[in-house]
Amino acid sequence: MGPETLALTAPAPTQRILAIADDPTTLKRLADAIQAGGASPVLVRGANMLDQAPGPLPFRFAVYAWDGTQKGMELVTAKMRDGAQLVGVTPPSNLAAFTKLLSDPRCNHVLTADDNGYHMVSVTVQKFVTGDLFGIEKYLPKDTPVHLTRLREYKGRTAAIDEVLGYAEKVGVRRQIRSAIGQVCEELLMNALYDAPVDEKGNPIFAEIEIKARLDKLSPRPVSIRYAATETGFAVSVRDRFGRLDKATVLRYIDKCLHSSQQIDRKTYGAGLGIYLIANAAAQFVLNVAPGMATEVVCTFDRKTARASLRALSVFVYPGGQTQQQTAQAG
Repeated sequence: MGPETLALTAPAPTQRILAIADDPTTLKRLADAIQAGGASPVLVRGANMLDQAPGPLPFRFAVYAWDGTQKGMELVTAKMRDGAQLVGVTPPSNLAAFTKLLSDPRCNHVLTADDNGYHMVSVTVQKFVTGDLFGIEKYLPKDTPVHLTRLREYKGRTAAIDEVLGYAEKVGVRRQIRSAIGQVCEELLMNALYDAPVDEKGNPIFAEIEIKARLDKLSPRPVSIRYAATETGFAVSVRDRFGRLDKATVLRYIDKCLHSSQQIDRKTYGAGLGIYLIANAAAQFVLNVAPGMATEVVCTFDRKTARASLRALSVFVYPGGQTQQQTAQAG
């Protein structure tokens, strides 16, 4: 399956994905990553070439490598049809820049232009092609052992974190990295146990209950945590069975914490602080959502780097249908 030349006026099947970059070497890497993900790349040498298009681009998905500026991204998103998604590949940057790019409704994925980023392009494309969004395994080498535990209360949360950190220590993860893993596990589990649950009318169950009073209460649906180690990294995912978290909420929480002029505290920021801390501690932050059914957050950490900056911020949302029900029940 080789790359194709651009036909801007031709209809494009779902499995064809637009690849855009100024640099030919980068364009080739994008094409290889798209092919590895199971799709056929349609290549465009530079965003300015899109000016030839008479109307919206006939593609559901595009992968664009550029300098990471808002203006550069708009050259592509302005040409995309409603509902189309852009995967942005940019130079290494920071959380503020990532979230600013993601504020565009067509951009749900920002990845860094390095070996890891191109691999993430492949994983992202595979999820587009198959519609199979959930699962920590997608971010691990094949046959990597994945460990699972389920819980419904605070004591279970504490035991689960101890279990994860005990395993991380056993496989040789450095203390500083274990500290970041523990912090992320704590925040993910708190959000899944106490912020995600709603009643039949959609009202948050624990919203009016003091934090200390929550500790003796069971979440109405179990939460699952999965974790795994590789030679170079460590991965953790937490899944709830409510599917309430969304991109707009994540961006709003992060933006609020980034631009706060006051000291950030748990009482004021609640779940928002947790999302912000997770994004600052992990190397990759992936959100998978089946609305009303399940939310999964996947985070990875570098074992070789004491403090790795965020390299991927990505949001996947199921459009609906029977798959949501099956995915939530599998959690």
